[in-house]
Amino acid sequence: MAEIDLIQQRIAETHARFRQANEQIEAAAHTLDAVGKVPFICECADPECMETVRLDREEYEDVRDHPRRFFTAPGHAAETVEAGAGIIVSDSPGHTLADGIGVAGEIA
Repeated sequence: MAEIDLIQQRIAETHARFRQANEQIEAAAHTLDAVGKVPFICECADPECMETVRLDREEYEDVRDHPRRFFTAPGHAAETVEAGAGIIVSDSPGHTLADGIGVAGEIA
């Protein structure tokens, strides 16, 4: 496997870990019937990142409707894009939406 593929695989695995944690947060929000913005963990490529992204549950579900999509704190998608593992779908003041591509997209 080429080095770039290994980098993209690492990035995708990091995204997946954050996604799994966020699924647990969403399940708790659902159980509690949370209203308003819920603090989710940024799903960027930095495995140490603990920034939060506030989304309401509907916004979160919209992201999950796209298997390759992930969200990050503003500016946190740069490493993924620079590695060729993702593309920016939209940028807003509170978060960035990106889709995994290449090896990262396949793993997602």
